[in-house]
Amino acid sequence: MQVDIILEPDLTPNQLAELGQKAEQYGIRAVWTSNYFAHWDCFMSLVPLAQTTSKILMGPLAVSPFEMHPMKIANSLLSLNEMTGGRALIAMGAGEGNIDVMRIQRPEKLVRATREGIEIVRGAGRGTLAQGFKGEDFGVTLPCAYGWLKAPNPPIIYGTAYRSQMLRMGARVADGVFIGCTPPEVMNTAMIEVAEGASKRAAEMDTLRTNTFWAWHLKRDRAAGYAESRRELPWRAIKLDKELIMQCLSESEAQLVRDNYDKFVAAWLDRSGNIQGIPLEISNRLCEYFTSTGGLEDLDREIARFQIFARAGLTEVALRLHDDPMQALDIIGQHVLPKLR
Repeated sequence: MQVDIILEPDLTPNQLAELGQKAEQYGIRAVWTSNYFAHWDCFMSLVPLAQTTSKILMGPLAVSPFEMHPMKIANSLLSLNEMTGGRALIAMGAGEGNIDVMRIQRPEKLVRATREGIEIVRGAGRGTLAQGFKGEDFGVTLPCAYGWLKAPNPPIIYGTAYRSQMLRMGARVADGVFIGCTPPEVMNTAMIEVAEGASKRAAEMDTLRTNTFWAWHLKRDRAAGYAESRRELPWRAIKLDKELIMQCLSESEAQLVRDNYDKFVAAWLDRSGNIQGIPLEISNRLCEYFTSTGGLEDLDREIARFQIFARAGLTEVALRLHDDPMQALDIIGQHVLPKLR
């Protein structure tokens, strides 16, 4: 199984380049930039990295066709692919934060519209838009042949998914599926849906790739790792969905978390990680179940988790780095990658 990293959206392009260069030296497969509102542009910020590396893949996670028309996504992605000599990738999904901030209306048929967006972006790099595209939600009304493309291969297009319909759709039409925040114990259920979709792929498509978003909070200072992880908890497990968190909590503990969700958000806003009204043991259990959290003494536990991911069928795992990403990258490169090769 290969390893990717996902970086914070407020890192400068030069910081991204420095981290990406080190990641390439370690053998990291890909660098993903976070596509957030009011932050560095997720495509343009990769240009220095594209110009100073030769092997590592790179692209944004995640971009919605409802915030940016698929043709414009394709133009940006294909430009990046040309700059990198064929090393661009993208994760596309229905969208959450950006869509809400911009008050964009989601279409009634969400899975269908997302599929059409993926098909347009993927088709743009493979010459299938030469006759345009006629969908029910998106269209391309003029021939778009993209005769200027010179890269040896088109970009890799992932569909991001949490639920069954989106998982099946992405496995059918995209190059890969990015499974959101799924702990190993429930990964098998997701992979059943992926397998069903993959069975309906066109014969000429390459073997499906499967990835997952996984938060990395493992530090040399174990206490700092737990504090950082608790700070980010309100965005884990689909915003602490009760059904998901009951995988590691009792029903009464899960209800306590749901009743105090605003306290989790407050601990994120003040950057403290101190969640008022929730026993520390419960918060730490959530951290350990839904993320990689702790210190160097916890490395074996996390490597075993990733090996479970691989046995479940994941071809790669994308580790989301937070504070001091270079320290995190060094730990991953020196201690994790050698055990997964």
